[in-house]
Amino acid sequence: MYFCRVLEARVKQERVASAIHLVNERLERIRQVSGFLFVQVMRQGNEFIAVSSWKTLKDLRGYAESEIAQNLLNDLTPLCLEPPTVRSFELLLMEESEEGFFVKDEGGEG
Repeated sequence: MYFCRVLEARVKQERVASAIHLVNERLERIRQVSGFLFVQVMRQGNEFIAVSSWKTLKDLRGYAESEIAQNLLNDLTPLCLEPPTVRSFELLLMEESEEGFFVKDEGGEG
């Protein structure tokens, strides 16, 4: 069983590029947190959703309470029309096609 953390934000139109840059620059540190599986960041206009997936509830809580997560929220908030919302969910169903969602590196080139 896996767990997801969902961050939703409405960014000020003139700060969209800054918000994307901020999230992107924090990803390497987030990837190093115990139990991290993957993250998806989606955008429609100035609305963003980031869904991070974690191996256990303990891992998700560890990240949520970490300085990394708190700093991301603190730095993202001034770029937004209102404070971002964050919720946690238990992942009940996950399926992918036969091709798989993530590209497998079969050639060892990247």
